Amino acid sequence: MVTRRGIIGSANGAAVSAPEALFACLCLLLANPAIAVQAAYVGAASLTQELQKVDELTDARSFYKARKILEPLLAEHPKEPLVHRCAGRLFAKMGLLPRAIDEYNAVVALEPNNLSAYIELSKAFMAREDLNQAMVFARQSVKIDAKSSEARLLLVRILMAKSLLLEAEQELQRLLRGDPNDAQVHFMAANIYRERGEGSLALGHIEKAIQLNPQKHDWLLEKSDICTLLNRHDEAKASLEKLLQYEPDSVEGLNRLARVKENSFRDYDGAMECYKRVIEIDPDSVTALAGIERLKSKKNDLAGLWKHQLRSNFAKLFNKPKN
Repeated sequence: MVTRRGIIGSANGAAVSAPEALFACLCLLLANPAIAVQAAYVGAASLTQELQKVDELTDARSFYKARKILEPLLAEHPKEPLVHRCAGRLFAKMGLLPRAIDEYNAVVALEPNNLSAYIELSKAFMAREDLNQAMVFARQSVKIDAKSSEARLLLVRILMAKSLLLEAEQELQRLLRGDPNDAQVHFMAANIYRERGEGSLALGHIEKAIQLNPQKHDWLLEKSDICTLLNRHDEAKASLEKLLQYEPDSVEGLNRLARVKENSFRDYDGAMECYKRVIEIDPDSVTALAGIERLKSKKNDLAGLWKHQLRSNFAKLFNKPKN
């Protein structure tokens, strides 16, 4: 039993001080290395389980519960990169970007070549709209692992955001040479060529991306935009209709289909149906409400134009000079 003076009672009744007991434990561990290894293994397994819980709670957006588990781990394991990386992920999800950056910087301080930490730092600075710092970390991540498609794609996104399209294209060409069947690379290439006004090249890449990954239904939105750029309005409409077969409640898909019907086909009734469907899904959609009002005005103007044309034709008919 431990007394206030730090004395521990032994099994045979002899008194042992706390320092002596600690020394005895150390001797036991030194004499039995297997015990020390087992203890370390159990400790690591326990930490892994705790971090897994934090990640699961982070994914579930249960941020308060995640922090309750995480904060003690940060205090107990200040030099464990996995703990700081887990913390960075949580704080980034919470939108606490300065804190997330601090945690990922801690990872880099402990592991200077930690690729994922540099990538996450770049993403965090992108979220803060600090593209210069984002590029610094993206370039460092590429320097650490030149074969990392994630790092190079991140660099491409930043180059595009900075309107450095030529360099972005060069990076993509490197990626395509490495893996010509990477759907994400083809999607990014489509974005670049569309921004540069090279619609035919953009269409070829977006079609290849969709072929390689048909589950990415939202890429059909990009295809529709490119087809509109090329004045291939039937294909733009078909692309959006295909998206809505997969995702009938896609507000973005319905809004874009309404615009295509309105502007490319003068199908005001069809566009009105799309906007009304959006209102059913999202009653506060400003885009749909404004679209409905605009279409009503256009239909009234069209009806007025028809009436005016009809009156003019009748007037010409009845006022025709007699021979």
